[in-house]
Amino acid sequence: MTQRVIVALLTVAVFLAGYAAHALTDRGGPVPPPPASLTQEFPRPATKAVSEKNAQKLDRVKLLAEIEKIRPQIVAYTAQVAEIDAGFDREFAVILVPEQQVKYLANKKKTTEYNAKKKADTSLLSDEDIDRERDRPLTDIYKQVTVTPRLEWLTKEYGLADTQQVKVRAILALRRNQFIALLDSTAHPTIRLSRLAPLVQRVVAPAQSVPAP
Repeated sequence: MTQRVIVALLTVAVFLAGYAAHALTDRGGPVPPPPASLTQEFPRPATKAVSEKNAQKLDRVKLLAEIEKIRPQIVAYTAQVAEIDAGFDREFAVILVPEQQVKYLANKKKTTEYNAKKKADTSLLSDEDIDRERDRPLTDIYKQVTVTPRLEWLTKEYGLADTQQVKVRAILALRRNQFIALLDSTAHPTIRLSRLAPLVQRVVAPAQSVPAP
């Protein structure tokens, strides 16, 4: 071992010994705060993001005008989604035994009642509600294009037998292919606003008007 290496090792050993002694004698001492200049140099990103979001006011009239401009495309898209879902429902109901069908029909009734109640609500949507309705199509897409998670949920909800699971997986895969083909032929704004379009009466207060396209 050369003299240079020995000196380097001794230097490291002395440093570590001094650090350990300081840690033992000053273990309970308070930790000094960081310099004020350091905290001012790096602003908190979260606080900045919240401030910018609060500073931006949602232009509801403009949003409503955008929906009306592409309403024919939205209507066509939602009709095709409903057709794909209806096809799956028909195939799925045939697979179920009578006891499972009773629960399936009860769940469908709850969904129908919820949608009717939501449609009858005329209260003005908050900005957060509008953002949520614009994000919901992304969740819908996940449910439509994934097979295994949906199959697992249906199996747990209805107690599907092994033979039933094989059949359900096949019709879920068919629905996924149909939905992907629909997504490929649909513009993004149409998909993004598809959940908000039926709620236009809750987007803008009655006193506000929509500019002509």
